[in-house]
Amino acid sequence: MPEYMEILGMERDVAGSIISSGMVATIVCCCLAGRLAQRIGIMPTMAAASVVMALAMAAFAAAVFDPRIAYAGGMLVGVGWSVLFILSPLQIIRHLRPMARIQHLTILSGAQMAGLGLAAPLGHFLTDYTGSMAIMYALFAMACLIAAICVGVARRAMLNIPSVPMPHIEITLATTLALLRHATAAPIVMIAVAACIFSGLSTYQSAYAEARHLNPDLFFLVFTVTSVALRFSVAHMLDRLPVHRLALTLFIATGASLALFIVNPGDTLLYMLTAAIFATGYGLSYSTLNGMAVNLAGERGVSVPVTSQIFTLAYFLGLFAFPFVGGQLIREFGLEAMLLTLLGATAFNGVLATALRPKASTGPL
Repeated sequence: MPEYMEILGMERDVAGSIISSGMVATIVCCCLAGRLAQRIGIMPTMAAASVVMALAMAAFAAAVFDPRIAYAGGMLVGVGWSVLFILSPLQIIRHLRPMARIQHLTILSGAQMAGLGLAAPLGHFLTDYTGSMAIMYALFAMACLIAAICVGVARRAMLNIPSVPMPHIEITLATTLALLRHATAAPIVMIAVAACIFSGLSTYQSAYAEARHLNPDLFFLVFTVTSVALRFSVAHMLDRLPVHRLALTLFIATGASLALFIVNPGDTLLYMLTAAIFATGYGLSYSTLNGMAVNLAGERGVSVPVTSQIFTLAYFLGLFAFPFVGGQLIREFGLEAMLLTLLGATAFNGVLATALRPKASTGPL
């Protein structure tokens, strides 16, 4: 997106504003997704969200005629992606036994991370092949329509599979307040901060790489391969580790990678190693904190579906909100200031994980 804005004659940091423009839509749709799914079904709602994502990509493609259309695309991304992201875990929780959920939620997050990480290099490949970023976004729109069709096919295939009733999916003020009064609030805050770290680093990775004469595609490829491989390979092992120690270790790895980003003068091998360390720390933190939140909700008698949705909502808040903040930091103080801010955020998560230790150590993940 920063490169696209530059091609259209705008500043690169405008991309942060475009991405963050979907924040309000994300919050609203995350709160309403459960209500809509409770009325028309989870899978039909997900199919509709895929169509909205197609419209978002079409808006980005149309920005070549008027860059202001990109802001509409940012808002539509907030609508479509938030609904898909927030409802996908519920479909797994609904159809799988408790002992199988953590493993498959980890696999789901690995698939989602594959899409996030491969988007940039795939976009660059399609742009080089077609000669136009607008055509690249048009092809992404077609992919989203294909995804909507796949969701419809999956819905028909799952009609006869046993499922757990979910009479109360929608988020309400009462259930949210009950959730935030318990220890479940801690992993929710931590995932919001972790999302800020990921969105800041990924959104402005091209600017970082350009400043150090590196290839940003290397970061996304190494990050994606490492993160996805870890999520698929260690999913069955996560329930055997003490959750607070695992979370703290992952935050330490994330902090170490950010420190290496700061000190790297432009070494390609160090750049790839740093991306791998970041993938290890951040890549496993989502499923770890998700499992922590859901388990704490079950222990405290809080609604698990609502906890899952609030957890995702917090993730989206960090993901969409920080690019704007990061853009302002870069404009006023430079890229290094943003990286130092992300390092401080990681330290905050480490402190929070340490403070949660007595509560989180009552059982395995």
